[in-house]
Amino acid sequence: MDTSLIEVLNQLSEIERELLAIKLRLGAALSLDQREVEGAVRNFLALGEEVSRRWVGAPSVLEEFRKSRENEFWS
Repeated sequence: MDTSLIEVLNQLSEIERELLAIKLRLGAALSLDQREVEGAVRNFLALGEEVSRRWVGAPSVLEEFRKSRENEFWS
């Protein structure tokens, strides 16, 4: 087991390069996921605004049922 110091340092250098490549790939994947999450949140909020804008008219049966049962949820 005659491994020279130069060989060990070369192996460590190779491992370091591989770890850096993995770190870069993970960073890119995480930033992509973050952008997807931000886009999904924006779309969800826009959908809520659109529903609120279009929701006009007399209360529905479901709304009236919720109002009549409201005290059961907060008691």
